[in-house]
Amino acid sequence: MKNDNNTFINPKGLFNPSNNGFSHIVKVEEGKSLYFFSGQWASDEKGQLVALDFEEQVRKTVSNIKTAMEAAAVTIDDVVKQTIYIADFTQEKKNILIEVASKEWQTENFPASTIVPVPLLATAKGCLIEIEFIAAK
Repeated sequence: MKNDNNTFINPKGLFNPSNNGFSHIVKVEEGKSLYFFSGQWASDEKGQLVALDFEEQVRKTVSNIKTAMEAAAVTIDDVVKQTIYIADFTQEKKNILIEVASKEWQTENFPASTIVPVPLLATAKGCLIEIEFIAAK
């Protein structure tokens, strides 16, 4: 599927990733600018972790991503790749992530995506999720 900026590809022979909120392949069209965003996490403006609860951390992380995207004048539809780091990964945390993100992001085209389970994150003690992403516009 193509939007104004990029082409999202889910080839036959690979499973349908849309229930998990990603695409197998994203092609960035020639002449687009790339934006590389550092990992965002559940921090306030002072760099302090705002909650220990995973769901609350996901909500704040998504809020911080929206703030970063607004500053760069890009939207979720411009995101072509995301990497999600989850400390002490469980299927329940993945389900919470998908549930919260699907409510926050209303898009037809999902970015290419990787979830990386990690033992801990270097951002702050107790931080359970960090998301970095690339946008093309």
